[in-house]
Amino acid sequence: MFVTVHRLDQPFKNFPGYERQQKTIAAHPILLDLALNEKQVPNPWLKPKKGAREIVIETGTNLTFATREITATAGEPLKLTLANPDVVPHNWVLVQPGSLQSVGDASNRLIGDPEAFIRQYVPKSETIVAYTDIVSPGERFSISFIAPDKPGRYPYLCTFPGHWMVMNGMMIVK
Repeated sequence: MFVTVHRLDQPFKNFPGYERQQKTIAAHPILLDLALNEKQVPNPWLKPKKGAREIVIETGTNLTFATREITATAGEPLKLTLANPDVVPHNWVLVQPGSLQSVGDASNRLIGDPEAFIRQYVPKSETIVAYTDIVSPGERFSISFIAPDKPGRYPYLCTFPGHWMVMNGMMIVK
């Protein structure tokens, strides 16, 4: 089970000896992992594509994508930016039709993989079409890729462990 706390209730102060204390909120553990990371698998979709149409996908609250559906033309060059206004890190992974469950299950198993952060929490799978790096809260990350040649419904998901079950959407290729 994974829990993300976005807001706490009012502090309980009604007891003898209460003194207000300033509290420090620690960085999310993955941000510490990534900051300490000297090794990293380079993202293969960083090189810009000529004539690419720009698409921005924004994360929502409660482990969702605010942008739940995008469309593309088969073989179209795209520049996709993942904007993350959420309070936890996320990524964006586009997969082949019918592989949402298998890639999602593999992403959940990354919680026990000490090298998962080196691969941006993207599981190893032949069904992955493209992916962004992990995007920290308040940040953006862009990739460029060619939309699949075959029309269809291509799922996308966040593969940070535990997120994918509710944090997914669809790219419709026409």
